Amino acid sequence: MTDTTTSPTVRLDMWADIACPWCFIGQVKLDAAIEAERAEGRAVDVRHRPFQLNPSLPPSGVDAAEHFAPIFGGEERMREAFARTEGIARDVGLAIDHAAMTKAANTRYAHAVVLSYDGDPRQRAVLMAMYSAYFEQGRDITDHGVVHQVAAHASGESVDEVVSRIAAFDLAALDASFALGRELGVSAVPTFVADAGADVDPDVELSAAAVAVQGAQDAATLQQVFAEARRRAAA
Repeated sequence: MTDTTTSPTVRLDMWADIACPWCFIGQVKLDAAIEAERAEGRAVDVRHRPFQLNPSLPPSGVDAAEHFAPIFGGEERMREAFARTEGIARDVGLAIDHAAMTKAANTRYAHAVVLSYDGDPRQRAVLMAMYSAYFEQGRDITDHGVVHQVAAHASGESVDEVVSRIAAFDLAALDASFALGRELGVSAVPTFVADAGADVDPDVELSAAAVAVQGAQDAATLQQVFAEARRRAAA
């Protein structure tokens, strides 16, 4: 096993949108990479960073087919693209079902609830439950009641506790996270930013040793990114 004293912990920011199937797939691949790192005695701390692919959508979302068909060049191409995505998702154990998704969702509120768990070890469970609710169960994650129920079930809190949590949450923190993504040039998700450096710039919470990669990368590639972050930090 690797001596962890010579392998600094990698701080990994994963920029992702809850309405992005590749982010859901990327989360599962990230889990595999982290397990492989842990088996070798190396640590990775993951921080969820919210991103919106469609921030201009109305808060209640819009009809999924009407929104996505023009993007893919028609309904047939849309269905073909969705089928390919679903096949890749099945390969990593996910049951994405685009046909069950009635809405293209504005994810601002769902992100706010997830971010209200920032620093809480239950955040990842809440995040993954949001993905599953939208992509596997076809639930409406623009509905505040649905979001509260999903978070409560995943976190072990009551719905009332979740409602109190989000009522106390400062939405300025969510807007600051969105703004940071823009400042860093994040334009597609998932984007992984791995950092092991000590000279952290407080404005962007990253050091000069940070390394980024986009896309739902496989576990081996992510491990290479972690290794590069450690190499840069030691240089």
